[in-house]
This record gives sequence, structure tokens and C-alpha cells, in this order.
Amino acid sequence: MKVDDLTKDLEDGRNLHALLEIISSKSIKINNNPKMRVQKLENLTACLEFLKKEGIKLVGIGSQDILDGNRTLIMGLIWTIILRYQIQVAEGSSAKKELLEWVRSKIPEYNINNFTNDWTTGKALCALAEAVLPGQMSLPNDFSGDPVRDAQMGITRAQQNMNIPPIIDAHDLVNSPDELSNMTYISYFRDFLDLEQRRRDAELFERTPVAGKCFAYGPGVEPGNEAGIATQFTIEARNGADRRVPVGGHAFPVVITSPTGKRVESTTEDQNNGLYTVRYTPKEGGLHQIAITFKEQHIKQSPLSVQIKQSRPDPKKCRCYGPGLEGGEAHEPAKFKIEARNCLGEIIPTGGFPFRVMVTDPMGETKPAQIKDNMDGTLDVTYYPTDKGEHLVDVTLTVDKVADSVYRVPIDENSKMASPWTSYAEGPGLQNGNISTELQTFTIHAVLPNGTPKTTGGDKFDVFVEDPTSAVIPSKVTDNNNGTWTVTYMPTDAGKYHIDVILRNPSVPTRYDHVKNSPVDITIDAGIDATQCTAFGPGLEPGNLDTHPCKFTIQARDKRGNPITRGGDPFKVNIAGPTGTIPCDVKDNGDGTYACQYQPEAPGMHDIAITMKDTPIKGSTFHVQIKPGAFAPTTFIETFNFVIRALDKRGNPITHGQEDVKVQIKGPGGSTVENKLEDRNNGTYVCTYKALNAGEYEVNVLVNGKHLKGSPFTQKLV
Repeated sequence: MKVDDLTKDLEDGRNLHALLEIISSKSIKINNNPKMRVQKLENLTACLEFLKKEGIKLVGIGSQDILDGNRTLIMGLIWTIILRYQIQVAEGSSAKKELLEWVRSKIPEYNINNFTNDWTTGKALCALAEAVLPGQMSLPNDFSGDPVRDAQMGITRAQQNMNIPPIIDAHDLVNSPDELSNMTYISYFRDFLDLEQRRRDAELFERTPVAGKCFAYGPGVEPGNEAGIATQFTIEARNGADRRVPVGGHAFPVVITSPTGKRVESTTEDQNNGLYTVRYTPKEGGLHQIAITFKEQHIKQSPLSVQIKQSRPDPKKCRCYGPGLEGGEAHEPAKFKIEARNCLGEIIPTGGFPFRVMVTDPMGETKPAQIKDNMDGTLDVTYYPTDKGEHLVDVTLTVDKVADSVYRVPIDENSKMASPWTSYAEGPGLQNGNISTELQTFTIHAVLPNGTPKTTGGDKFDVFVEDPTSAVIPSKVTDNNNGTWTVTYMPTDAGKYHIDVILRNPSVPTRYDHVKNSPVDITIDAGIDATQCTAFGPGLEPGNLDTHPCKFTIQARDKRGNPITRGGDPFKVNIAGPTGTIPCDVKDNGDGTYACQYQPEAPGMHDIAITMKDTPIKGSTFHVQIKPGAFAPTTFIETFNFVIRALDKRGNPITHGQEDVKVQIKGPGGSTVENKLEDRNNGTYVCTYKALNAGEYEVNVLVNGKHLKGSPFTQKLV
């Protein structure tokens, strides 16, 4: 607000109203937005009425005079206000006289008798300022001899050190002093000490709290606080006028008591502006008492009762961590921790919260984990994965998921146990061609997940064998305690067999996995039965000669007498002849038959024993009588014959007999050899003779008494 012209700037009463409220420290009601003349007159009237109530006598001035800008009356009003509130003289006393006596008492050496010419040197003003507040200047050394400069020094020092407003000008004070202005200005010096003390008293009053006026507010003294979560409230220091104390430095002891009578620690931070921030963290739920005192007196409403809610974990702020959420091995305990944290993310140092952990394995089966509440805000969780694969770990608080739940945890095979995916089975009992009448055997090899053969036992291998009727037949699995298992089973019949080799889950035996080469489907033969096998062929029949190889066939048959259609059976043939043992060649035809051949060495009875795995076949031993046979080295041609063809003169065949045909044969040494001539009555004649001795034979053939062409001819026999 600003006043430049007293005749105009007071006309609506607002500036005059503000001036009176400031200098009196009292309140006056006016219209703060007067627009009409009547409203302005009402404001001015309220101000004049206020002055009258303050005991100020107003002569000849009304609200209309101020509104119309009557300069003389307005100036008189202002001087009256100055006398009352600044120079502070009572009604009927002499303001000039009282003020002059006070000045003379402070600077008697200057013999001041007026408020005009006695101040024109500027020295009296400086001396008065130094007398009221010593130490501002060093007089007379600081005097310059220039009245204006000296006057300005006094005015400046008074403003700087005594907060006296420079309401006069140094040049005016020296050259054209105005009595009223000077009186008004000098009155500030008289009032300085009194005002300073009053200011100090007022300041002390403003700075001094009154317990009954002070109060506390804020969330820390309101419902809704939660145990374990820091809260705060504010103490506002109020003075006797019920205004906030503008400074700090006061002690407000705070005693907070829990429902169990325990003292709750608190800290108080002085904001140095009359406000004090109190922070505390309740440890338990229930009704807390907060006592706040100032100089052993309770502040307003103290002690305060504050209901604290029990600590509650915030599912989103809780933490889950540990190896059991990162990975692991089957059949090994997987562990992790849960930290119960409140909405601020702080650990709640108590327990009893309804956390729940459910683990779903790769098979989709869900079961709870073991939870140990440490009653310090942490919980130890343990679960036991039973299978390789991803496990889902679901951590909940009541019905809300905790932190980053659900956790997906990769579980590997147990590195110390056999793996079904690397273990295998091998042996004849898993191969085709086995015989149903023989005990079958094979071996299981336990192998660790990294491919290393296991050297110890204890794993739960099992075997299921289904016969051709899909019935499960007994099998025996023997742990050799060296990383291998011996399996035996006895087939029931020929046909297709289905063999499952499994490794049971050690934690859940009803779960299992096949070893890497299981299942196996094989065909088991009915099995050769020596007593049903047969042998047949000429080599086992009469009429064989000792000069010819003898052959026969063995037919492998099963116990029902059905032919075996594959080879590989170890048939043995033992032949005992007149001269001893005779070898026999046995050839496997691969179709269940075996071609046998032997060469007798002499005529006589031959005993042929045929066995399969030391068991005689059906009909064995066979007894075969061997006859002697022609032997080339000792055999010769005893009789010769030749044919004579009769032709006529023209060379045409004669077709009738009874011709004159004769044959004469001479043997070695000219001996006559008998011959026989047979007339076939078709123009041919067969001559037969025996050559008993080696040598040359001369053959003469005569037809009608004459040699035929080429006759005689010679035949040499050796």
C-alpha cells in the first residue's frame, strides 16, 4: 500500500484504516472494496470513531472533509495521530516541552532549546544517536565539519543500528528545519530504548510457548498407523496469543507407551520455526499413549491415545530369495527364504504371518513345502523336488501372490544317482532267437547323468516282461552293487515278448522312466526239442554202398513237433562203422534243416547217433547196413558188344534178318574167343564177347563169307 498525496490517497478509508491498524495493533472493520461515495464515507467514519475510542480528541474534522481532500484538516489529523502514537503525549500536555526536556537530559553539552536552529550543524543529531546507543560513532573524531554530511551520518547510523526510519532529509534538517518534522523524527530516538525493550518483550512473548496452547497433529497421532512402520507427527509451539512460535529451541519431551507398557523410542527434530517433527516406530499393535509436555505441563489434549494396527506384510514388498528359487537337483532339498516386509519394504521383526508355499512338479502334481517361521520376519522354506524339469513355486500371503511369484525353477537330474536317459540294458535276454525253454538273462548298466558309469548300487531298477498273451511273467532283478543289475526271466512259450526296463523315482516309486533303450520287443522261438527232431534220407536207409557218399537230413522241431524254420542249432552226428568212427559233414541250411553226408569205409552195420546238446533226437541211434560197392580201381570191362548194320549194294539199310553174318575173334596169343551173335531181324546184329585177359583182340566180321568194310580190326585191352 502506498500514500503519495494525503489529500487523495486517504479518500476511501482503506489506507487510513491500514495505518491505524498497524500503529495500534488493533482491528477495525471496514468495506475493503468501496465503490460508492456512501461506502467510502462509512469507512472514513469507522476510522474516526476508532480514534475517538482510543481517547484522541478530534476537532473540526469529519469523514466528508477527508473524502473531499481538505488539506489543512487532513494534515491536522495526521499530526494528531503522530502526537498520540509516535511522540506519545497525553491529552493536555506539551509535546514540545516534554520532548525537549528529554533531549537536554541526553545531550546536555549541546544546550538544546528548540527543534529548529539548534540542529542545523548535524552534530546534535549524531550526539543524540550515540547517547541512546553508544558505540555507533567515535565522536567528535567522526565529525567532518560539513553540517549536511554530519547530519547524514547521524541519520544513516540511526537507521542502520536503531532501525529509525529516515523520515527527514539531512539537507532539510540543516538548511530549512521544520519543527514538527524534527520533533517527529527525534521522538523516535526517545522511544528507541522503550521500544527496544517492548520489542524484546514482545519478541520473547512471541518466542515463548504456552503448554496449554501447543498441540500435536499429523499421521503419528491419528488412526491407521501400523506396527513396524515408522510414522511421525508435528508439535506446534504456540504462544500466549495462540500464534505459532516463530523459532525453535524449546524442549518438548515425548513419552510413547505401548499397550504392554513398553517405552517406544522416538526422536524429535527441531525445525527452528516453532514446529517439531517427532518420529517413532511402533513395535506392536494396540492402543498407544503419547504424552507431550512443555516445562512439565501437558500440551493441549496430551496424553493422546493412538490405536496402532498390527504389522501386516505387503505381498508386493516381501522378498523371496535363495538357491531353491534358482535351480537344483532332484531328490535334494531345495531351500529359500521369505522376508516379511511391510508396505515400505522394511522387514517386520515378528512372525506368525500366513505365508503358504505350493510346489507343482513337471507332472502337474502340487504339494506344500515345509515352512519354518523364525519369528523375526524371515521364514525358511524347504521343498523336495522329485523329478527333472521345471518346478513352479507359488508363494502366497493369504490369497495374494508374494513378490515375483510364481517362480519357475529348473531342476536337473541328481548327479549322484543313475539317470534313466543314460542308463541302458544289454545281453542275450534282449535279443531275438532265444529259446522258450531256456532261462533268459541280461544286464542293466547304471550310468550317471554326465555319462559316467555308476560303480555303486542302490538304484531302483525294475523289469516287466510280457509274454505273447500280454501276461506279465516273473523276472528277477539282482543288484550287483557295482553299478550293474542282473535280470533273469523264464519264457512261457514262443512268440513276441515285450520287455520294459525302468528306473523308479526314489522319492515317488509309482513314477518311473524307461532306460534309454527300453522298451525292447523280441521274438522267442518255441525252442528246439531234441526228442522231437527227426532225421530222414537215403543215408539212413538200407541199400547204401560203401563206395558212395551217404546223405540224410536232420529236421529241427520244437516241443510240439513243429518244424523249426531257422538254423543255428548245435546238432552233432557220431557214426560208428565196422572199422571205427566215420566223420560226418553237417551243413546248416538256415531253415531248420541240416544236410548230413558221410562216406562209409567198409560194408557192414553203421550206428548213426544224432544229438542236440547231448540229447538224442527222435529215432536215434540209427542202424544202417552198408553194402560193398564196385570199386573202380579194381573193376574192369568183362563183356564187349558191337552192332553190325547190313546194307544192300546201294547202301540202303537191310530191314530183315537171316543174313549170313559171322564173327570170329582171336585173343592174345591167337586164342579163339567165344562170342555170341544176336540177329535182331531188322538188319542189325549184336555181337557180344568177354575179354578175360589184357592184350590185343582181333575181330573179324564176315557177311556172306566176306569181310565187311574195316574188318578185321584190332582192340587193345589193358
